[in-house]
Amino acid sequence: MSAPPIVFGEVSFESFATHTAYFCCPAWGIKEWRSFDQISLPISDLGFRQGVTAVERLRTYGGTVFCVEQHLLRLRETLRLLRIEKGPSTGQVEKLIEECLKLNAQLVQQADVGMTIWVTAGSAEFDPTWAIHLNAIDHDAVAHRQLHGQPIVITNVVQPPMESWPRQAKVRNRLHYYLADLEAKQLAPDATGMLLDLDGSVTESSVANVAIVRDGRLVVPPENNVLKGVTLGLLRQWANEQGILCFEAPLMPKDLHAADEVLLAGTDTGVWFANKVGQGGVDRQRGAFCRLLQEMLRRLVKRPITGN
Repeated sequence: MSAPPIVFGEVSFESFATHTAYFCCPAWGIKEWRSFDQISLPISDLGFRQGVTAVERLRTYGGTVFCVEQHLLRLRETLRLLRIEKGPSTGQVEKLIEECLKLNAQLVQQADVGMTIWVTAGSAEFDPTWAIHLNAIDHDAVAHRQLHGQPIVITNVVQPPMESWPRQAKVRNRLHYYLADLEAKQLAPDATGMLLDLDGSVTESSVANVAIVRDGRLVVPPENNVLKGVTLGLLRQWANEQGILCFEAPLMPKDLHAADEVLLAGTDTGVWFANKVGQGGVDRQRGAFCRLLQEMLRRLVKRPITGN
């Protein structure tokens, strides 16, 4: 019998509009907890003017934030790559994460939530603007994707070269992802668009890292070519623990079409799969490898997660 999807409660999206969030804006002399709907950016801020914003997305399972340490390491690396200085320290963010959960305990206890941390470059006159706030997870969509998958479309949108844009940086400037998803949704409303690399290989989408299962082996894109996904890192770790060979190689579109399974990994949904690859692709069901990894995630989140 199939295991049920990983869902912890339900809560309306409207409940998030006035939750308590932390906001630091030196340009306006603000450094406080305030209602989420009272957060905005100065027009002079580089986060608005040029999209220079580091971001990290987390989520809770059973009310506990998942893999905090890995996410904050990635945030610190993003800040380094973007040369954003004088932002919050890792220790400061850790304390504010816990406080955010406590201040919004009633909301967090109703259902698992997402959490977003973002830090802009500020401006010539002022230090970075940053915030920590919650965001809703569409649990119905998560459950559907885990059980029934999601279509993916290999688009014509090419990722910026690494010489121009460090791919290990998770940022708010997501124009390429936006365009890829627009292209994908012309074929299927619920599809996500996969970006290409300069060599024509498939890299990632706006919501997921991608991997394939081929001849009993897990194949992932070269780590330096894509965002270092926290969930994908867990998949690789679990594959090694199960004695499953995992190796890196460019994934060409033909590789995805010929794969035994096409796996997707991301913070909100965890582990799911591509139920169709592009227009005219064959319909795919949830495979044995996907089921195994979903079960391992299920076992992991039944106990508190700190990322240690």
